[in-house]
Amino acid sequence: MSVAETQNKLLEAVQIMVEEKVKQSSGPVFDTGIVAEEPAGYKCIVNINGTEKICTLPEHLHDWISKDDIVYVNDVYGNGSELVVTGSGGSIRKQTMVVNDEEKSKLISGVTKFEDDNNNLTDNTLRIVDEGKN
Repeated sequence: MSVAETQNKLLEAVQIMVEEKVKQSSGPVFDTGIVAEEPAGYKCIVNINGTEKICTLPEHLHDWISKDDIVYVNDVYGNGSELVVTGSGGSIRKQTMVVNDEEKSKLISGVTKFEDDNNNLTDNTLRIVDEGKN
């Protein structure tokens, strides 16, 4: 075996070892799921690909995320040990509201979580408020 062949074999061996190490490394993984039940504080159960997983719901999302919302989940370490809801992408509920800004000619916001006068979640109550009229 020539020196060049030996060097090429050595480079191939190093490349194989590096590729295996890269496969074993883990990092953040992002997924999408549906909130399976009303969140309780920092605990949020999300159905991801047919499996219910317990996720952390950050404080700033407590008033925004509810049952049947489509959420983005970050698997922080890539091994399933720490799942965090990072945001919402809508809802599978039939009743939602989208806000259109006519001056900008685009949709600017939306609501998927409705409450009645007693702060109970409901899909049946929708009040239209027109701030331009008294």
